Amino acid sequence: MKAIRPLSLRDVVIDGAFWGRYITLIREKAIGYQWENLNDRVQDAARSHCIKNFEIAAGLADGAFYGMVFQDSDLYKWLETVAYSLETHPDPALEKLADGAIALIGSAQQPDGYVNTYYTIKEPGKRWSNLQQGHELYCAGHMIEAAVAYFSATGKRNFLDIAVRFADCIDRTFGLDDGKCHGYPGHQEIEPALVRLYEATGERRYLDLAAYFIRQRGMSPNYFDEEEQKPEYSAIFPQLTYLDRRYSQSHMPPAEQRDTVGHSVRALYMYSAMADLASELGDKALLDACDILYEDVTRRQMYITGAVGATAEGESFTGPYDLPNGLVYGETCASVALMMFCRRMNALNGSAACADVMERALYNTVLAGISLSGTEFFYVNPLEADPYTIAANPGYRHVKPVRQKWFDCSCCYTNITRTVLGLGRYAYAASDDGLYVNLYCSGSARDGARRVEVTTDYPYGGEVTLKVSGGRFKLYLRKPGKGYEILERDWQGDIVKIKLDMSPRLVYCDTRVQSNIGKAAVMRGPLVYCAEQADNGGNLGGYALPAGTAFKECPPPEGLPSESVALETKAFRYTSNQTGLYSETAPLLEPAALKLIPYHLWANRGENEMRVYLNIVTSLSEGR
Repeated sequence: MKAIRPLSLRDVVIDGAFWGRYITLIREKAIGYQWENLNDRVQDAARSHCIKNFEIAAGLADGAFYGMVFQDSDLYKWLETVAYSLETHPDPALEKLADGAIALIGSAQQPDGYVNTYYTIKEPGKRWSNLQQGHELYCAGHMIEAAVAYFSATGKRNFLDIAVRFADCIDRTFGLDDGKCHGYPGHQEIEPALVRLYEATGERRYLDLAAYFIRQRGMSPNYFDEEEQKPEYSAIFPQLTYLDRRYSQSHMPPAEQRDTVGHSVRALYMYSAMADLASELGDKALLDACDILYEDVTRRQMYITGAVGATAEGESFTGPYDLPNGLVYGETCASVALMMFCRRMNALNGSAACADVMERALYNTVLAGISLSGTEFFYVNPLEADPYTIAANPGYRHVKPVRQKWFDCSCCYTNITRTVLGLGRYAYAASDDGLYVNLYCSGSARDGARRVEVTTDYPYGGEVTLKVSGGRFKLYLRKPGKGYEILERDWQGDIVKIKLDMSPRLVYCDTRVQSNIGKAAVMRGPLVYCAEQADNGGNLGGYALPAGTAFKECPPPEGLPSESVALETKAFRYTSNQTGLYSETAPLLEPAALKLIPYHLWANRGENEMRVYLNIVTSLSEGR
């Protein structure tokens, strides 16, 4: 058993004004909306064809495959979301709907256990011929994770059996034995899924297969180099062929990697698996790599919002301190993957700092990805957005100023919902000696006889009340930025009260982040704040704050949740009376009022300009 382990979702209740809103939104609106999209029944939304692909693969309908090569994964993540919903909120009608989808997947499964609608319909006979771009193992990973979650929620084995047959097919296909394929996935995901399948079934070969995929990756000769030379190989994404092996983190064995490079989601899924294997196998080389890569991600390549992946070119990391605000990619899935990695690192090293980062990503980028209506989402998460520039400059074509109903590649929406409904796995953890509270959410958690009940209005309020029972154990309470407060006693319904500092504060970047020199962001508790045109007018880059500015808390603008907290302050604004594009006349700095809202709520009031980092007016004496 791992020293620190997540709790089962059935042992956690999360409610309250803040999280209750999102959980209810997903259960009552988003799940049904996603299902309609998967069936192409949402007007003016991008086409999915996901369910139709499965029907065609199962021989239940005629037609051609449509969509991304990884289109199957949308259904799997929807089913994982459903599983988490059912585990805490039984719903016979939803369960029946999911059972039907699972039966459809089973009908599409081939006699040897293989499931993939792209290769079954479009490229029969070419399975495993393009591991670099084909995403077969990626889709298999999401199927396995969904199947394990559904078995945990319902006790039904149908989906788990489908996943086991597919995993067995993969196990027969891959490995170092003669006659087996010595390859590994282009897009990592199956590795953490196989660890999860091992935990659910106790079958060691699944853990060994996950270890094979990690340890074989990047070995010389490089498998992807060899694969490209085979006559049956054909590129699925020709536009990506210019990228080198760092894109898929296959440039060297993972245990030897020290720099965070390449596609951000792939990297963080891989790091999550490395952390799993370091824990399960006691692999020090993987542990050392995880420690170094974690530091590189969180200290040199992460945005203040918990977004990662600075460029649209390959949806990738670039290098330390290269963090552009407007051109950022910051894929929502990457912040979900960062949460996954942080949770595992917290379990490995017991560091509350890992939970701090997890919280940052959750409350800012992950939640920014879903609208207050539950029916639109962001794929890319900029820290500044000007609708005019986005429309006029093709360099910003990856950025959207408003959330979208669906994308041709809709991986992020289902990733958000599975994360929020699976929040109990992040909020709490347990060890032999105690119970960890990593995220402060109203509700309760239990680990055997140990129980904690939490009442709080966090993240808008800083007061947290905990009622603790279950005998003698250690209670680990995360103090943001400070580590754990550890309380040990014979708990018999005792009350613990903590007060977290919610004072608004300016946060500055390392000066090596050159785009933000002379600027600062505003935070209150875990929430990053931003300015929107709806409250302040356009040209937000013209606003400037005094270095010692004071903020006043105020009710949110109309259209935002009533429990949210906005901020007001006295600021300045650069204005100009010049008549041409260039002038020798300095712009004027005039007093102005400024209102800020939580970043995750931006773009819920229509298309308008937004900015996180604001200019700071500092005198020379103040800067010394």
